[in-house]
Amino acid sequence: MKNVSSAANKPARLTKGDVYDDVGLTRGEATEAKIKSDLWRELMAHISPHRLMQEELAKRLGVHQPEVSHLLSGKLSKFNVGTLIQYALKLDLGVQVTLTAPKQKPKTNVFP
Repeated sequence: MKNVSSAANKPARLTKGDVYDDVGLTRGEATEAKIKSDLWRELMAHISPHRLMQEELAKRLGVHQPEVSHLLSGKLSKFNVGTLIQYALKLDLGVQVTLTAPKQKPKTNVFP
């Protein structure tokens, strides 16, 4: 039987549980990345079943074909949130934005 060191059983990197936070983005950058990802995922859920050719999708969105290629391949750095919202509207999708109150920070007891 082989001895397995405890180091081999430890994760290579501790995670905070959120990939956007883990890669060192600021809170604002992480929030924007999450929103873009959510919008893209919903756009793809609508676009995929229609099996549109890139040329047809470009026409419907009013953009050039390379931009559609970037969209379909998930190159989200090429788009801002507003552009993705405009695409949703051009595809007759509804868009709803919800703001939430900040999370309450746990109170800490301070002893004199």
